[in-house]
Amino acid sequence: MAPMQKRALIGLGIGIVMTIAIVTILVTKGVTTSFDDKATRIFINIFYIGGLILYYVTVSKPMSRSGNKNTLRDERDEQILKSATNTQLMAIIISLVAWAIALTEVYWDEGAIPIVFPYLIFISIIIINIVAQAAGILIGYWRAR
Repeated sequence: MAPMQKRALIGLGIGIVMTIAIVTILVTKGVTTSFDDKATRIFINIFYIGGLILYYVTVSKPMSRSGNKNTLRDERDEQILKSATNTQLMAIIISLVAWAIALTEVYWDEGAIPIVFPYLIFISIIIINIVAQAAGILIGYWRAR
């Protein structure tokens, strides 16, 4: 297994764990009321920022210890990474469209969305970015076989 493929598996795991944990909190406490509790809000912030740091340290850091990012990448890896970037972009666009349509339809009569949703959109886009990059890399290696 290529080093970039291993890191993509780790990134996918980080993204899935972050998603499950945050969704569990939001479902058990209620989406619009969960951020009323300061402790829950702080926990979610610490959790997703910690996940981002963990993702950076384990996945996005340079591919070799010498500091040369291209040492362990060949042309195939670079092509897979470019393809994964396209996957990320499409996943982010699709999720933003889904958020926009869903929120405007649900809160149309109120004329505004609750303040928690822009925050949740931000968190979800970060997590989707992580998961889509990892999935794009794994799909790229799978197709290259």
